[in-house]
Amino acid sequence: MDTDMNRISDLDIYLTRMQRSILDKMFFIDKVFEPFKYILDFGCANGELIKAMKPMFPDYEYSGYDISREMIEAARQNVPDAKFYEDWDKIDIPFDESLINISSTIHEVYSYGTEKDIDLFWDRVFGSGFRYVTIRDMMFSQAENIPVRAEQLEAIRNSTYAEWLESFESVWGKLTEQRQLVHFLLKYKYTQNWDREVHENYFPVFTEELMKRIPDSYRLVYKDVFTLPYTSWQIRKDFGFELTEHTHIKLILERIK
Repeated sequence: MDTDMNRISDLDIYLTRMQRSILDKMFFIDKVFEPFKYILDFGCANGELIKAMKPMFPDYEYSGYDISREMIEAARQNVPDAKFYEDWDKIDIPFDESLINISSTIHEVYSYGTEKDIDLFWDRVFGSGFRYVTIRDMMFSQAENIPVRAEQLEAIRNSTYAEWLESFESVWGKLTEQRQLVHFLLKYKYTQNWDREVHENYFPVFTEELMKRIPDSYRLVYKDVFTLPYTSWQIRKDFGFELTEHTHIKLILERIK
């Protein structure tokens, strides 16, 4: 995976944005009941989720994995009593006693990885024998991908964010589907890291495609599709309309064989 392409121009703003949803990223902790001892945060960044969870749930042993050496170094300073890895093969916890948490990571794997990277990612997630797999990411349903809502597109074009829409369309093409419009609405506020954000594909797969990837060795324990309240509020404030499509998904999968 190309880590240079994935470089963040303003790291402080990026990390602050991630912290806003830190509680929501713990969604799984009260919904898993089979015993497990270890939590592995895949795509851990600077370890902020682990830092928040450790004092609240001290009975688990925490590890983080990220391909960015910069992030791993920051995580080790941020949470010195947890283990962090940039080399998958050096992770030394028993996966069959572990929960792997994958939050806001799938879209980055698809945005910056090759087909080989993507296959390797899913093999690690489902082929390593984790007791639980938890997923939280941006996701759009094919069932909701109707032609673009003209009145919403017009509201954006007549707003102060019109230039950002023009920039978005220069990368992704003219908006003709609702999926494209919602894609823009999830990123238009991130102007500080715009060059990175505008090229990142927030919806690389449909919800239906993700669900088909789940192997028979795992059963679905929990599923929720939703839109972040903050996102809905911001769109109402800036454009005056209600976003009715779901933008995120949460899954909990338990290994059964």
